[in-house]
Amino acid sequence: MRQRFPLFLGILLALSALSLGRAQTPPQTGFWAAGELGYGSASYSSNINSHSKGGLALGLEGGYALNSTVSLGLRLSGCSLEASNLNDPTKGESISLFSALVRVYPLPGQGLFLRGGLGSLRYTNNHPLEFNGSGTGLTFGAGYEFPLTKRLKLAPVVDFTQGKLDDVTNPLVTLRDRRCKFLSIGVSLRFS
Repeated sequence: MRQRFPLFLGILLALSALSLGRAQTPPQTGFWAAGELGYGSASYSSNINSHSKGGLALGLEGGYALNSTVSLGLRLSGCSLEASNLNDPTKGESISLFSALVRVYPLPGQGLFLRGGLGSLRYTNNHPLEFNGSGTGLTFGAGYEFPLTKRLKLAPVVDFTQGKLDDVTNPLVTLRDRRCKFLSIGVSLRFS
């Protein structure tokens, strides 16, 4: 029992220090904007075929912080599976998601954040006999912000996005159960 008392006292002091630090942090409200750059690994599947590729992942988001814990906003994110080529119109494949976003800081005054969103998913494929599509997608992510200045923060981030695309039915092919997903890691820069 005596060996556990110093551990208990240490935990109690640490929690007290955290709560004092949080009480001194003023609520952060107002508009903010962020941009991301990273690498994504994406996959596409249907009843006929499936494939996976990796490429450049980008994200833009902005919104309004209601308090130091919750922010609401919009996010445009995506992953390029194959770069488009102006000289070859049969090149290019990408996945993008435009979503309404909720950002939660579970430990106010700390840099950890979780985010999630629901929105419109778009799949673009310029290859011959391939079909674009749109549908609904979900995204979940997390990151940890490190302050660079009072208003500028840098964060490593990870996101997972998945969604279902509409079916394609025409004289050439019938595609059903089309799904897209991508996992991305990157760096975010947020200004508030």
